[in-house]
Parts: sequence; structure tokens; C-alpha cells
Amino acid sequence: MQLYQIYETYQSDLLRYASSLCRHKEDAEDLVQQTYVKALDQYELFDHMHPMQIKGWLLSTIRTTFIDQFRRERRKGVFDEAMEVPYEANIEDRLITSDLLGQLPESLRIVVVLRYLEGYSSVQIGELLSLNPSTVRSRLSQAIGLLRKVVSYK
Repeated sequence: MQLYQIYETYQSDLLRYASSLCRHKEDAEDLVQQTYVKALDQYELFDHMHPMQIKGWLLSTIRTTFIDQFRRERRKGVFDEAMEVPYEANIEDRLITSDLLGQLPESLRIVVVLRYLEGYSSVQIGELLSLNPSTVRSRLSQAIGLLRKVVSYK
């Protein structure tokens, strides 16, 4: 299968999947574009693959690229900005929220931020972090329990 045929065959599926991961259409399009660049680099693999294996490889590459970008942005500090409470909240509330989140272990803080500040579902968070959705819900429950203890001590 030629690369242009792969593009025409899977473009809508890839864009739909990337859109389910990203919040903005432009980000989803960028993700698909990056996947095609990786496909160009690995094109010889497709010679021996069934069309469904090609689709699986492309979807997997989108997911991996998205997770890599997410982790890279988190390291750069973009993730810290996402931990802020929306602008409408007063400065005191934002400081308290930031302080409370800072007391959680990173594995719990990430799921809390993604769920309650970013609005992702447990399924979406699971896909982002390569976790089972029930593990995400368990971590959310654990984080809430820890936050309740912290608040009761203050």
C-alpha cells in the first residue's frame, strides 16, 4: 500500500482519534501530521503488514506521540500552569488550591489536575497515562482522602 493510499484510507479515523485525545482541532491535526512523518521514516514496515495492522500502528503512534508531548510539556512547566484554578477564582483560593495540590504525591496530583481542573474523564486520563480507568478512579479517591486529612489538620 502506498503512503498516499494510507493517508486517504485512514485520515478521518486518525483525525477522529487524535481529536478525542486533544482539546483543539489544530493540535489533533498536528498530531496526525507528526504520525505521518513517523510513518515516512518507518515506511518499509508497512510492506509486510495487513491493512488493519497498519491502522493499528498509526493509532498506536498517535497515542504514543500524544503521551510523549504531554510528558514533555509537563517537564517544561506547562503542566504547572494547568494546576492553577481558573482566573475567576480569587487569589486566596488559588493559593490554597496550589498549596493543597503541592502536598499530594505526583502520581495523585496528576490525576486530580486532569480530572478536576482540566475536565478529563477517568477513561481519557487512563489513556493519557497508560492506566486502567479503575486505577485512575482509585487514585482520585486516594487523593481526595489525603486532601481531606490535610484540610482537617489546618
